[in-house]
Amino acid sequence: MDNGHLLVEKGDNGTRAYKSLVVEPQKMGVLNSRLALDIVRELARQPCCALDIARSLQEDEQKVYYYLKKLEASGIVKLNRLERRHGMTAKIYEVLAPVISAKLHDNEHVMQEHETIHDPKMLDFLSPFVKNGKLNAVIVIGDPYSHGRFDKESHEGPYAFDLAVFLGKFISDLKFPHYKLDTEITEEDLKKNLILIGNMKSNVVVDMMNEHLPIYFDIENDFRVISKFTGNSYRDPRIGVIMKFDNPLSKGGSKVLIIGGIGSRGSRSSVIAFTEHFEDLVKNQENGNVFRVVKGFDRSGDRIIDDVEILE
Repeated sequence: MDNGHLLVEKGDNGTRAYKSLVVEPQKMGVLNSRLALDIVRELARQPCCALDIARSLQEDEQKVYYYLKKLEASGIVKLNRLERRHGMTAKIYEVLAPVISAKLHDNEHVMQEHETIHDPKMLDFLSPFVKNGKLNAVIVIGDPYSHGRFDKESHEGPYAFDLAVFLGKFISDLKFPHYKLDTEITEEDLKKNLILIGNMKSNVVVDMMNEHLPIYFDIENDFRVISKFTGNSYRDPRIGVIMKFDNPLSKGGSKVLIIGGIGSRGSRSSVIAFTEHFEDLVKNQENGNVFRVVKGFDRSGDRIIDDVEILE
């Protein structure tokens, strides 16, 4: 048994890689049992013991334990830990990988330099903004001239460049121009998938969305960020937000991604979080929606945000 493998799946939306467990072909027979497959699915949700699984599946505990031992012998599951329960010791098992395979011969495909492997969670997060290797959204940045009801100019233009470079890793067919200024947006544009950069002062489209957001900019209190999830209030200009949610201006199932902050430094914090801490951002997605608050730090002491922490 070898557990240091990836299953590479090629598709129109890029190449996905899954951690794969390679087992000897003769050991895969255990999966012919429906109960064995049900046990694996239970363990995929969370590590647990035979009694937990038996109660969940309404099966006999001894049957469950029998198949657990066979799955363990095949290398498909392993003992995670021992846990004391009611004076007894419970064996907590876990499943090792989402994919199980058996190698039948040694012919191989060597990955070329241009072939990029993407984490499925990343592609799920970027959907529907990236589809079939193409940008499927309008990127909206604030007009650099004073505009909108707050008569403010945008300073987030350079961050849009960093974001575009990052998205370019997932896009094979990028059409130009790939963005619009918020002052150029049409009613038809507002119904599409939107990637909005900035805050409600610098980007009028963010201003339109603000009342619909569970993490919003509070116009009554110096535009600080308020989280309805935790009740926390943030006023530090280094605070940024990253939010993916259903487009409230469309009935067609489109999505909005906001990458912004209290000020331009907060927007920089969000872009750094998005481009350099993407794996942390995509954890715990709920119904395809994500709401994050981040804070930027100047670790090098040169007055430039160069690191972030995810606060919620």
